[in-house]
Amino acid sequence: MAYKITLNNIKQYIEGNTQMMLDGLGIKPDYYKEQIAYRMLQCRDCMSKGECAYCGCSVPGKLYVAQSCNNGKRFPDLMDETEWTKYKEDNDI
Repeated sequence: MAYKITLNNIKQYIEGNTQMMLDGLGIKPDYYKEQIAYRMLQCRDCMSKGECAYCGCSVPGKLYVAQSCNNGKRFPDLMDETEWTKYKEDNDI
């Protein structure tokens, strides 16, 4: 997939890699880490290729972007703790 350089893609690259670095430092809460782990499981094919099948961005950085690039087909936007708890209950996660 050809990757387009756009202002939005640059913003998401910075956001994803910044959040990934903060997670690596242990700053992110458990509910956030769970959502990233869930995204990784849903995107095993992307992880093995090193890029997102939907948008072509590099992973794992892309998995840390708050907005889902797949319109919820694989995973939703990142949620706060209450929303994530409900999502897990509703989806047997």
